[in-house]
Amino acid sequence: MEIVREELKPVKNFEDQTCFGCGSKNPVGLRMEFLTDDTRLYSFVSVPKTMTGWDSTVHGGILTTILDEMMGWSVIYLLGKIGVTKSITVDFKKPVASENPLMAVGSIQEVVSERKAIVTGEIYNQDSILCVQSTGTFASMTAQAAVRLGVMGTDYMERFLPLLRQKDGPT
Repeated sequence: MEIVREELKPVKNFEDQTCFGCGSKNPVGLRMEFLTDDTRLYSFVSVPKTMTGWDSTVHGGILTTILDEMMGWSVIYLLGKIGVTKSITVDFKKPVASENPLMAVGSIQEVVSERKAIVTGEIYNQDSILCVQSTGTFASMTAQAAVRLGVMGTDYMERFLPLLRQKDGPT
């Protein structure tokens, strides 16, 4: 898969986010940033050697985290809703080496209902070879519903609302 990174637009996140996957302020996290063509989400990431399993092969749990983050942010950006993982299936096709550039891709496969989406994720190595792919079922909800269900607090939800609206206009 050939993607020209410079042709993609950035997806905004909190500057002080501490999430393991996407938090720029998490000193031991992946610090994923997201870009989009308004059809899919992309993240260009290199996994440090401290997150390996065998030798220099990235741990499967870390690869699953990358895919889960891609799919969750696909729900956030592409559907404008909070996405909570209900289930995820991951297929490991090729080993992924640490400290090499990777491209992760997330997209909506199907909107099943107002509250359910099927989302896909893929990880490509520096040679554009598909190494890992996933399918997830996500509960999709408004930020207000996420507060009612205890997914996030009211203050967090208020800060998050502009991120849910960025596809359709400036935040």
